[in-house]
Amino acid sequence: MNPRSFYKLFAATAVALITAVCVWVWTPDHSVGEFFGEPLFPGLIDKLNGVEVVSIEHAGTTKTFMRDGAGGWMLTEADGYPADRDRIRNMLLGLAGLEKAEPKTALPEFYPDLQVEDSTDKNAKSYQVSLMDAEGNTVAALLVGKHNDSLFKNGQGYFVRPPDDARSWLVRGDIDVTGDLRSWLNTRLLPLPAGRIASITFVNGGKTREAVYKRSSPDAPLQAVFLSDGHFIIDPNFVKRMEEALGAFDFDDVAVRPADLNTKTPFSSAMIETFDGLNVYLFLYLNDSRPFAAVAFSAAQDAAQDVKKEAADLENRHNRWLYQMPRETATAVLPFLTVPEPEKKAKPAAAKNAPAASAKKRKKGK
Repeated sequence: MNPRSFYKLFAATAVALITAVCVWVWTPDHSVGEFFGEPLFPGLIDKLNGVEVVSIEHAGTTKTFMRDGAGGWMLTEADGYPADRDRIRNMLLGLAGLEKAEPKTALPEFYPDLQVEDSTDKNAKSYQVSLMDAEGNTVAALLVGKHNDSLFKNGQGYFVRPPDDARSWLVRGDIDVTGDLRSWLNTRLLPLPAGRIASITFVNGGKTREAVYKRSSPDAPLQAVFLSDGHFIIDPNFVKRMEEALGAFDFDDVAVRPADLNTKTPFSSAMIETFDGLNVYLFLYLNDSRPFAAVAFSAAQDAAQDVKKEAADLENRHNRWLYQMPRETATAVLPFLTVPEPEKKAKPAAAKNAPAASAKKRKKGK
């Protein structure tokens, strides 16, 4: 065979191989076996309403979610703080919707390659999801490992393994169980999109200094309209960043409010009024040099019913909690400048020298 014919044959073989691989990857029935497309958990979708507890174990840590009796979920490791209801709902539906694609290894030594090893190991990359009913019975459990968006044309591919089964699987579906505690909470604190704020009144801890910023319409900028002294920041860029920080206020951590919090004096407080009648009260405290915030909500007497309901829901959600603020947020919402101390008047030079002069005279007199 001459070299030209060899290269033509080689090129044709390569094209055929690439085509075959593409067909294998993109064709839904590329995996052999009559199980392809079968639910991983048949009938689970009908049992989800009976699930009362969801736990996710990863690298030796556990997140435990419990129904709160009002259609939501709370995270027990965060003192029962409300969890992200939509994220948990999507995770449960995703778990119930997983479909088998291909059986994988049943040998433990290969589990780490697929990240379906025992989740209690502190070095494990797997996530074990367990669903339980009110009596503590396990409804479903699964070790969720690697995922790959490119395995299927529609939907994601995951490597998974039931914790009581040696066989692992490649499945098709969408289930997100990753993230730390904070990623499972609704961390956005204040419902203050751009333009909703009508006015902000700041008061210092001693209630001796006050600043009021207002806007005439949702499209107008906030501007200082009252300052108790000349030591406040009124720069338009600062005021704009201050409003943005309030609207994007995400807390770093959360804890139950101390019982004696109302006996402590906040170092600053703010009252925020919106154009539609929502009132937001922000009280800032320092604990071990870290800024914390307590928030309260009410509605103006003439506010619409939906705003009154919003205020009641927000107050009910937040009235038990104390939120650790990011330092940059605390800095952004403090327009106070330090008031200089009054200068002490210097004593006249003669007065300073008088004692010395008297001493000299007494010495001469002797």
